[in-house]
Amino acid sequence: MAIPDQTNIAPIRLIHLQLLPLLSGVQKVTLDEFSKLDKKKYEPVLVCKESGPLVEAVKSIGAKCEYIPSLAREISLKADGKAFLELVKCFRRLRPDVVHTHSSKTGILGRLAARVAGVPNVIHTVHGFAFPFAKSRFVRCFYFVAEFIGGLLSNKVVVLNATDYNYAIKNLRLPKHKVHLIPNGVNIEAFGIKQEVREDFRKNVLGDVDQNMICIGMVGRLWAQKNPLCLVEAAKKIFEKTDFPVKFFFAGDGELKGEVESKVKEYKLSEKVEVLGWRSDIPVLLSSIDIFVLPSLWEGMPLAILEAMASNLPVVVSDIPGNHDLVDHNNTGLLFEADNAEDLSIQLLKLIEDIGLRQRLAVAARMKVSNAYSLSQRMAKITELYDSVDSLDEVGEQPGLSY
Repeated sequence: MAIPDQTNIAPIRLIHLQLLPLLSGVQKVTLDEFSKLDKKKYEPVLVCKESGPLVEAVKSIGAKCEYIPSLAREISLKADGKAFLELVKCFRRLRPDVVHTHSSKTGILGRLAARVAGVPNVIHTVHGFAFPFAKSRFVRCFYFVAEFIGGLLSNKVVVLNATDYNYAIKNLRLPKHKVHLIPNGVNIEAFGIKQEVREDFRKNVLGDVDQNMICIGMVGRLWAQKNPLCLVEAAKKIFEKTDFPVKFFFAGDGELKGEVESKVKEYKLSEKVEVLGWRSDIPVLLSSIDIFVLPSLWEGMPLAILEAMASNLPVVVSDIPGNHDLVDHNNTGLLFEADNAEDLSIQLLKLIEDIGLRQRLAVAARMKVSNAYSLSQRMAKITELYDSVDSLDEVGEQPGLSY
């Protein structure tokens, strides 16, 4: 049988729609995919609000970028209506084969615009359902209805953990063939830095800390979801309980940065807690600290935890979906009750005072990521999804098969 000639087949035009051009977890997912996709088969395009670090990184690998300046995280009928119309025009002009949306509000606007523009295949990734944690009942109801409608507009919905998979089917009533459980993954080889690099980083970036100093770090955007103030409160409690040499670092920026810095100053911890801002050298940073913390209130499957585990670090994370899919308490890390600074301080003290426990959890953490959460494993599932663009409505997947 003759093999069909593939040379004249046009590549699949794939749009990823993101809100902000940052390089935090959600945006790194797009960058990782664009970096690994076969450029002969796919033509990736990033659509986002404006230029920024993500845009520069995407351009550096040869992908195209388009801007929708009216995109915004806050709800605004005027701005959202304008963004919707601009998205429709953008999709009609680019004529993509697939539009892949991310995050809540952008995902809803993007999916609706893609359908109006006649895009044949619409995929959405849920990076953790946020609306169950909204304080306002109106906001919870609004986003629930919006996600329900968004599910109807999607050919496929990608979820990152089993809890969100079950929620999508049981609460949002999505048919099983639409929902794909595909966890995040990391490039294992990019993490794990040599000892001399660690020593240099600790001296020149972390403030010339003593090599015996226990450095505890959080990597992520400083905003409500990541709950950085919980770590500040836990740090205060730890310094009241122990004389061990400890220093805390926040690698990130966001709307809560000022409040974090104010609390640090109020508690007179300026010499013991430092906000580093955004860093482009996260693998080196992670290899230079001793304990990683993520106190999030909700997550899909945070790359920050995967990167820390791949860096041979013991991790302490909030006991929520996504986090506890990765961390088995006392085996591959430690869990604490979400938004409970006292419990967080207790779990951290266990690691501060026990180097053997730190080492045991770190080894198990890296092994788990290497075995089940590599980027190559994720890309195999994602490309399988994209390769089925001609029959997305018929291709199904059962939970667990994506691990």
